[in-house]
Amino acid sequence: MQTETQAESYERYLFAYGYFSDELIAAYKEKCMARHEGKPKSEVYQNFINWVRQENEIAVFTLYAYADLQVPKTFDIIFQIDNPENYVKEEYLLTQSIFEAWFPSESIDHGHKHLCILKFNGKIPAIMKLLDVELGQSTLNRNGLGFCSSIDFEKIKQRKKEIL
Repeated sequence: MQTETQAESYERYLFAYGYFSDELIAAYKEKCMARHEGKPKSEVYQNFINWVRQENEIAVFTLYAYADLQVPKTFDIIFQIDNPENYVKEEYLLTQSIFEAWFPSESIDHGHKHLCILKFNGKIPAIMKLLDVELGQSTLNRNGLGFCSSIDFEKIKQRKKEIL
């Protein structure tokens, strides 16, 4: 368990290598419903099960969260992991978190993977096209994107330059 303030500034970003197709989202919703059969259904669960992707939303699979974060969470930078000079500054909202793509949650948990729903004010930024579509099969390492707040971005870029 690590809070956002406990994380170093250069660590404060979520990263993803793919986004979920509508078909894969539907499959995970079915699996989620099966796992919750006979159990209480929270509002967070209902929000995910009843969610229909809008044109300004995308479902990304984030890896190994840097801290415990409450959802919804606002970010304003999207950057290419291997080339942080390629970035977009635009406010967007992480509206839903599905722990390991199975369990809808009100938070993102430090060190875990999550299916995250990102919502933009307008069109989905073109930089998101760097992500591969996740169709349910494994693919080789490819372009990744980071999601962060501009307050941390300079430290993130500096750290990336040091390690790349």
